[in-house]
Amino acid sequence: MKIDEYMDLKELAEHMGTDDLAEAGRMRRLLLGADRGRTEDFSGEEWAQLLIEAGQEGEE
Repeated sequence: MKIDEYMDLKELAEHMGTDDLAEAGRMRRLLLGADRGRTEDFSGEEWAQLLIEAGQEGEE
């Protein structure tokens, strides 16, 4: 999935395995801060860390 400010949050949420659009919005912000062009450019470990960060931000 291409990383840009126009990413569809519903599609990103599905890619993340959630239906939480707020969490997907936080993930999009994290992805935009990373120097990658596509979500597939992240290793499994990196993706897992981003999922944790996006989820933790929602708990604050």
